[in-house]
Amino acid sequence: MYIMMNLHKEITQYLSFCSLQKALSKHTIKAYRIDLTQFEKHKPNIAFNREAINSYIEYLHTSFKPKTVRRKIATLKAFAHYLYYHDKID
Repeated sequence: MYIMMNLHKEITQYLSFCSLQKALSKHTIKAYRIDLTQFEKHKPNIAFNREAINSYIEYLHTSFKPKTVRRKIATLKAFAHYLYYHDKID
């Protein structure tokens, strides 16, 4: 299980990875930062797991337009893939 107290550090490292390794644009990095910070602040001190992500997605559907929800989910999916690839989550 991946706990929230390290999430901010992982987000920072992921954004750096996206900028340096993937050469994503500044606009994309900014959008990722907003989306991931919003996830981090949604329910502080929770585990980064399927239950937390599903809860957040439910919240998104009640608060944002479908296109925005899809973008935020795509950001979370890419971040989760990064964490998995770097052996930070199971």
